Amino acid sequence: MYFERDASLHHVEEEVVAVVGYGIQGKAFAANLRDSGVRVVVGNREDEYREAAVADGFDTRPIAEAAAAASIVLLLIPDDAHPKVFAEDIAPNLRDGDLFVIAHGFSIRFGRITLPGGVDAALLAPKMFGKPIRQHYLDGSGVLAFLDVVQDATGSAQARTLSVAKAVGFTRYGVMPVSLATETELDLFQEQFLTPLLIDAVRIAYEVLVESGCERVPSLLDMHASGEMAEMLVEAMSAGLYEVIEQQGSPTCRFGVQRYLGKLVGDDLKAKGREILADIRDGGFVEALDEEAAAGYPSLDEYRAAYRASDVTKAHDELRAMLRSS
Repeated sequence: MYFERDASLHHVEEEVVAVVGYGIQGKAFAANLRDSGVRVVVGNREDEYREAAVADGFDTRPIAEAAAAASIVLLLIPDDAHPKVFAEDIAPNLRDGDLFVIAHGFSIRFGRITLPGGVDAALLAPKMFGKPIRQHYLDGSGVLAFLDVVQDATGSAQARTLSVAKAVGFTRYGVMPVSLATETELDLFQEQFLTPLLIDAVRIAYEVLVESGCERVPSLLDMHASGEMAEMLVEAMSAGLYEVIEQQGSPTCRFGVQRYLGKLVGDDLKAKGREILADIRDGGFVEALDEEAAAGYPSLDEYRAAYRASDVTKAHDELRAMLRSS
């Protein structure tokens, strides 16, 4: 792990850093860099995010102009936009000795972008969304990030990337060396296995309760909407997988958890997890993603429609109406 003592702002003090994309990650990166004394230019297309960057006082330009003005370029836009933006706006404006940083390895791992020679390139992947990145920085702390040097033309790629990490606040928590391929697989696996599993678990719990005669809104609140589960389970689990059992619950709670731990899911779920990871590694997911994108993401629209018509959504609507009336 690399910490504050392992990084210096020296490598960015005389540089201009282009933050490409002023969305979830870009807004936080840009603000933290500026507060650390780094000269920042924001590159964004003409949309509401560009307007937000201007309103926040940033030197905001078209992406190609921002890349041309900088010696360090951070690509913080959605993966599906990488190939076009990189080929048309960034690559032609990268000079020998520049540093190109990507926050997720997907586009390099699956050959969506090709790095030019003569430039440094690195992965700097925060393990948190934009708002916590900014809030932790303001609180004097930071969030975990993964780092991998993909291309080291100058011999200083790692030191320069750690300098960026320090300016954003990541070295306050710790920056861990993790290969770009591994980071990509971890991120996609979390999205495709763990997140659906948690969402389905909450949905099934809610359905069992309501179908057994419990009221909608109390069931929704107790299963997840009150925020108790996020505090008790997910937050506590970040300190250790079973920390929630040892520290967060009463003996009644601990006994209830332990009574069924390991009994609700089994080897069939682990087998499904292996299938999903294999699909990520061998390119099956990328192929399916390309087909979905080419068709205009119809399954996303179908899911939205199904969710809006679900009983869970009706319960959420009832809860919102109650809160508004108060």
